[in-house]
Amino acid sequence: MKNRFTYFAMMLISFLTFAASSMAVASEGERDSIPESAYEHGYPNPFALGVHVGTTGVGLHIYQPLGTHFGLRLGGSFMPFNTRITGNYSNRDLRSSVSAKASNVSLMAGWAPFSQNRGFFRSFNIQVGGAYFFDLNGKLETRLSEGYQYGDIVVDPNRVGTITTNVNWKETVNPYAGIGWSNIVLDSRFSVSIDLGAYYLSKPTVTMQATGLLEENVNNAATIQKNIENYRYLPRVEIGFSYRFW
Repeated sequence: MKNRFTYFAMMLISFLTFAASSMAVASEGERDSIPESAYEHGYPNPFALGVHVGTTGVGLHIYQPLGTHFGLRLGGSFMPFNTRITGNYSNRDLRSSVSAKASNVSLMAGWAPFSQNRGFFRSFNIQVGGAYFFDLNGKLETRLSEGYQYGDIVVDPNRVGTITTNVNWKETVNPYAGIGWSNIVLDSRFSVSIDLGAYYLSKPTVTMQATGLLEENVNNAATIQKNIENYRYLPRVEIGFSYRFW
């Protein structure tokens, strides 16, 4: 984990160095299509209302600048996910149903170090904050695709049974850190934002239920929980569209 943080810090420092160099050689042309009066109320952008979509779901957000370098973003996201997958385990074909839910309310504070410069990196910002996840869980339901051959007997998949694994995270506030571009201009009112970062989640809890011949497999819940307890980073890759007011 220490190596991950060191790598991230080195990448961030390199990126900021590149951004600063870009600002130094930026042209002296006009900044963009946003009226100059908008910059009197702070940057990256004046009060804005928008929608977003990403790895943590779809939702709405509002943004309020606090001076020329700082701003707050309040948002809410909801992610329903369902799919079916097939696989093979111990030469047995399996059929699984996967579902997940992630609902949260977040508050982010952003710092735009180059907000008063010209060029693309003017809207670059560093973000910290957190989100209250009031629903964060996953479910995996697995059964055999075909009958189980036991000697001369073929056991129906329904007799073999189904095993269900549930992974849940408790309702709590999870810290967040990341980077982004708050205001990629489309015109004088509309803009695009891009955010890259991760939430640090609480340790998950694993429970299992099983039917038929698979009932004894529920004893593996503790082992699965131990194996995944250190996978606590939830990536956030998000794109948003906002309408600015001034």
